[in-house]
Amino acid sequence: MIHRRHSVFFKLHAFFLLALVVLILLFISALHEQERQKFHLLAHRSMELSRIIDETKARSCIEKNHELAEAGFKILDAKTPKCDPIKLPPPMKNKLKNRNVKVTIYKDEEGFIYELSEEHCTMLYRDTAEGKTYYFVWFLFFALLGGLVSMYLLLWSNLKPLKKLYEQIQRYGEGENIDHIRNNGKDEIALISNALYDALEKQSKLKNSRELFLRNIMHELKTPITKGKLIVELEEPSPNRNLLGKLFVRLENLINHMAQIEKMHAFALDRHNVSILAMIDTAIDNLLIDDINIHIIGCNQMVYVDPPLFTSALQNLIDNAYRHASDYPIEIECNGKFICIRNSGEPLGRPVEEALQAFVTERGDGGLGLGLYIAQAVCELHRFELNYHYETGVHHFCIGLSERK
Repeated sequence: MIHRRHSVFFKLHAFFLLALVVLILLFISALHEQERQKFHLLAHRSMELSRIIDETKARSCIEKNHELAEAGFKILDAKTPKCDPIKLPPPMKNKLKNRNVKVTIYKDEEGFIYELSEEHCTMLYRDTAEGKTYYFVWFLFFALLGGLVSMYLLLWSNLKPLKKLYEQIQRYGEGENIDHIRNNGKDEIALISNALYDALEKQSKLKNSRELFLRNIMHELKTPITKGKLIVELEEPSPNRNLLGKLFVRLENLINHMAQIEKMHAFALDRHNVSILAMIDTAIDNLLIDDINIHIIGCNQMVYVDPPLFTSALQNLIDNAYRHASDYPIEIECNGKFICIRNSGEPLGRPVEEALQAFVTERGDGGLGLGLYIAQAVCELHRFELNYHYETGVHHFCIGLSERK
């Protein structure tokens, strides 16, 4: 399982949020700068208006209006209905008071209106030099925001198939068949997805071919082996008859082991909650071992496994312990966390890692060298761990029932 902070989707979301925060901060900063520039221009025009009035104070109102119109101020007959007075900064107020002219500035939908009051007249002007208000900052903000969101959605859409691909690979690893819908995209993810599905399809064909070949071989071998055993039973007792009987039994055991191995490599686990004791009893019955030679402790718990496959693992471990025990009974103990199978005997003649390999057996023990290999492989399929240790003349093979991550 991928940790959240290592996920490419987490990094994509984090990058988008970071870029969005930076964009908003830049937008707010631009708005503040625009507002500052606007008041700076307002102060400048107010001073310009005050200067012109001072220079033309000896003239008539008509002459003043003409002078101000040339400076870019339009004469108004009255204020617009929707205009609000602007609170001027203290330096601007003091400057205007020194001019002996009362100036009030209003803001409406079109711009700024200057109201000038003298002793004998009140004049209204609109600053035409201010020009139209362009919402460039807003336009740029929404353009960048739209581009950022579009890029985020595009990347998220392109990366989304990764989740589905990961889930399907997990399902394939658990033995499920997955349907492949070809990705028509042109990016690298689409190419990887199609290449992976092509490889899985080829592997599936090879696996099916191998399974069919093994099943045919085992089926063809079972018939002559069964006939051979019947013929041997009909023969008169002799050393050769006993030898042939052992040979056919060995061949039959080999075919049964190969069938177990074929099922393991099919990766088709069919898990259920099943009693450990029931599987142990089935394994003992299959091995034809007398109950007096087996001592079971606990094992009344349930475990979530593939019953036939896990039973074969227990059967092979029990068979290995029974065949190599120097004293009986052998012991099987369960406590909910592990299943331990113990038998007394001499130490292994080779490292346990080597004993767990296929077709590795002790000389003269009559085994095929597949029992421990099958038990180990079944545990790995269930993500269980098979541990071994030898202590005070006793072999301990323990299956940890906690799944490895």
